[in-house]
Amino acid sequence: MWTSGMNISMEEAASASADFSATINSPNEEAALDLVYKEAVEIARYIDKSSGGSLRTTPELVLRCFWYYLLLLRRAAFNRSALLPHDGRPLEAAVKYFVCDGILHGDDDAAAWEIGKALAPLIGPIVNDQLLQYWQKELTSTTWTPRGKNKELLPPKTLLIDSTTQRDWAKFSSPSSSKEEESSYRWISVRSPQTNIPEPWDFFFKEYRGSVLSDVSSVFWHFKKTHEVALPDSFFDHFSNVRVLELLGCVVSPIGHSSFLRLRNLRMLRLERCKVITKQCSVDPTSLSLAQEEQREPIFFDNLWVLNLYNSDADAFLLAGKPFELTPNLLELDLTYCKGLEYLNFNLPATIETISLQRCASLKAVELVDPAEAPLPNLNTFRLSGSKLIAKLSLRGCHKLENVDLQELMGLEVLDLSCTAIKVVDISKLPQLKQLFLLGCEQLRRVAGLDKGPRLDVLYLDNYNGGDACDVDRCLDSFRNQRPSELTKGTNDADQRLLHAHMVVKDVRLFRSLHYAFLDRLSRAKSCFHIHVKGSSTAKRGTNIGTTTRSALCYADVLNTMTDRHRRHHPSPPAMPLNNHIEVDGGHDSRIVEEIPFWDIMTYANSLFIHDNTSNFNMGIQFSDLKYFRIERCPNLEFIFHWSGAADSVESIWLSQLPRLKALHEYGRIRSGQLKHIYLEFCARLEYVLPSVSELHDLETINIRYCGDLTAIFKSDDDNNEDENGAPPNQLPKLRSIHLQELPKLQHIYELNICAPSLEEIKIVGCFNLGKLPLFGRSDARSMRGVKISCEKDWWDKLQWDGLESNHHSSLFNPKHCPYYKKRMKARYL
Repeated sequence: MWTSGMNISMEEAASASADFSATINSPNEEAALDLVYKEAVEIARYIDKSSGGSLRTTPELVLRCFWYYLLLLRRAAFNRSALLPHDGRPLEAAVKYFVCDGILHGDDDAAAWEIGKALAPLIGPIVNDQLLQYWQKELTSTTWTPRGKNKELLPPKTLLIDSTTQRDWAKFSSPSSSKEEESSYRWISVRSPQTNIPEPWDFFFKEYRGSVLSDVSSVFWHFKKTHEVALPDSFFDHFSNVRVLELLGCVVSPIGHSSFLRLRNLRMLRLERCKVITKQCSVDPTSLSLAQEEQREPIFFDNLWVLNLYNSDADAFLLAGKPFELTPNLLELDLTYCKGLEYLNFNLPATIETISLQRCASLKAVELVDPAEAPLPNLNTFRLSGSKLIAKLSLRGCHKLENVDLQELMGLEVLDLSCTAIKVVDISKLPQLKQLFLLGCEQLRRVAGLDKGPRLDVLYLDNYNGGDACDVDRCLDSFRNQRPSELTKGTNDADQRLLHAHMVVKDVRLFRSLHYAFLDRLSRAKSCFHIHVKGSSTAKRGTNIGTTTRSALCYADVLNTMTDRHRRHHPSPPAMPLNNHIEVDGGHDSRIVEEIPFWDIMTYANSLFIHDNTSNFNMGIQFSDLKYFRIERCPNLEFIFHWSGAADSVESIWLSQLPRLKALHEYGRIRSGQLKHIYLEFCARLEYVLPSVSELHDLETINIRYCGDLTAIFKSDDDNNEDENGAPPNQLPKLRSIHLQELPKLQHIYELNICAPSLEEIKIVGCFNLGKLPLFGRSDARSMRGVKISCEKDWWDKLQWDGLESNHHSSLFNPKHCPYYKKRMKARYL
């Protein structure tokens, strides 16, 4: 770092912008070269240090890249598309030139690419107009040959020809006969005259041939006006060792033509505004494949890494995809403004890393993944834009795919990015998208553009894999096996289109972007979603969620054994999921159910299942259509709902292994007019279930086990429903079954008498403080004897009864006592 030597106060330093930059202009070219060399030394040292020594480079290589970049900038002055890619970052686009030319090299090809990526952002700050003047001389033909003491600082021998007329083209002088001048050029950049010279290359090869072209590594040939005569085969004879070839405005043969056989070392081929002759290719691909089987010499283009076609006849040049069999090591395919290209269903090589299809207006279908073959294993970047005829796109199974850029695809309706490494999906430029598949995308963090983009009809998302191999078919079967919804019969009206969403996510914060897909479509008549949240990324690093949840319970092994053994003889949980179902599995942070966008979706859930969460959360949500909720193994949960009326439409309550649960509601009382089923087990601190029975007209079953502090099932604080004569009202008309087990503190089901005329079964075990059963209100003893009662005999004998006159007496029942009821045994001594 160079400084001016001035004293800068702390106040001035604090007020300076962090993005402030200064430009240093040296007094002359020699001083500028010296500064550039010093900067190159620092860059080489920085790359070596920051990579831990794995990326080694030298100041000379940094300088060589610097000069090459200046050459590219010079070409960009009259052909911006050559250097500026779709994202407008020329330095990153220059990396492939550095590597393909052979300037950068490492222990292997991958190391060279890594060095280029590290070097690109560091070269830009040292480029200035003064140094760019090295390429901006007045001569129409310029030959740069390193000389003098600073020879290592100058670019390699380079030929630059900028001609605008036939006279200028023909007037340049031939090289001198000196030994230094006869050495081969390294880089050549030619602009042919604008006039229609029949064969302009003849003028060039008359002056430059032989040894001066033998070691050329990069050739840039710009024809100002497209010629109707194809490049002759002899054109490529002069550049047999070229690695980077860029042709603009000429006529070429298809890639399989014999003329390309001479380009054995070609790594990068770029054609812009090039026509393709339609004559039959002279090389038969089948014969080439036979040559491979017979282990002959490598086929041509076996070294090709980058293929770029810009505003050219891609379909004719690529022979409908057959040449990709001849490019086994292709890394990047870039097709831009290729208007005649209609189908891309090529058998691309497994080495491909980048595919860019920009502004190919005629493109109708892209089939990069053959279902019968393995997907592209190394594909990292895919770009597609401006193709209005494509209706479906699938990149399923490309496990290394991280970057997907899709823009202005007006006809795209189905997008499948399942089993990829993508982190952000932007669908803002896909207005007609209806179905989005993101199964097995473990790295997914955000789906952008839902607020401004399309209204999805189908969303399948699963970014939790649990360490298993990605299996899209398994995920789809899991979703499709869920209870089918009648909502599939939708209409074509945009306002009536239905949303079907099936999601398994490992971080509920993903809903910060996803909830836009549900806005205005979450009513029961317009949606069907199944959401499963697996844990939370906010858990402490290195902590196993499942282990922590189990260890948080005292005597967890005993509890699990008891739960498994006793559940065999009891009913299973209610059938889930319903149309709109949410499951939350694991987690250590209360935000797993307190994320506001997630609340918006939970509000419309029909069934809710939360388990294995170790935080103390409560749901301050007003559920509008919740029918079933089930909560298990949440050791720190004290209250479930925050406010009264939060779940007025609940039909089934299933609570299990909640050792700190105190009550269902923290404030107010529950309105449970639609409640049908109550199932509780292992809720040690729960003292009562519901504060009132005044609205339980639909209650059918009560099943409570192993709740040590439970004293009453229904409290009577808010009720005054006993009349003057003591006759109870008909409060529980549909109650059919009561199962109570191991409730040592239970004193009464309800303090007042209750009426249950539909009761069919009673099973009570281990409730020795329960002194009275409800008054059933049956009119005849025969019907009362039809109630199945299973209990301990000594408990039954101690029950309190109101008497026969009140139709409440033990003689009216026919109990069946358990074979293991408690009975005093005689004292014995050993």
